[in-house]
Amino acid sequence: MVNREQLLAESRRELYDSLPKIAVGIAIAFLIWIFGVLIFVPLARSLGNPFVFGLLFLDSLISFIILIALAIVIVGIIREVIDVTDALAGWAAAAYSREETPDETVRRYQLAFRGIAYVVLAVIAYLFFLPFLAGIFNVLAGIVLVILVIWAIIVLFRVGREFSEEIEQWTARFTQSVESMRQREEEERRKTEMGRQE
Repeated sequence: MVNREQLLAESRRELYDSLPKIAVGIAIAFLIWIFGVLIFVPLARSLGNPFVFGLLFLDSLISFIILIALAIVIVGIIREVIDVTDALAGWAAAAYSREETPDETVRRYQLAFRGIAYVVLAVIAYLFFLPFLAGIFNVLAGIVLVILVIWAIIVLFRVGREFSEEIEQWTARFTQSVESMRQREEEERRKTEMGRQE
């Protein structure tokens, strides 16, 4: 069991620590991407023109170098995203508990939040990598997309299963409240009809 206040304090501290690092990582990745797409790859294409300089496959080499640089930055961001998702999971688990939160609940929330974050991060990373994957080999971008879609669907199914117990409880409570409202309305309608008959 984890104390609710302790869980909230740890989550808050982790958010304050990790969010600035993620922002810096995203800024660095964006700068690498923008310089690569707008300057380095077009320059390599012009130098790779066989009728001008004849440096064949230079654009593929530059795309590969930029892809590696982006991958290094993304790996650094992933570590901080894991910390943020754990903090958000702790916050969510504490929000639905009174004093103490079972360790199993915190663990399930962490797995679910990590899964969602991984899918979002993978899609963003793919969008960053796309021009450089296509610059290396066009078909490679399509193959990576197919793999990404299959993986994302599997991860999202797992996330749904992690939240299935809570969803079932919420659904049961909702249907009970709807049923009790319907019964009250039915009773009020009967009383009204009986009052009219008298």
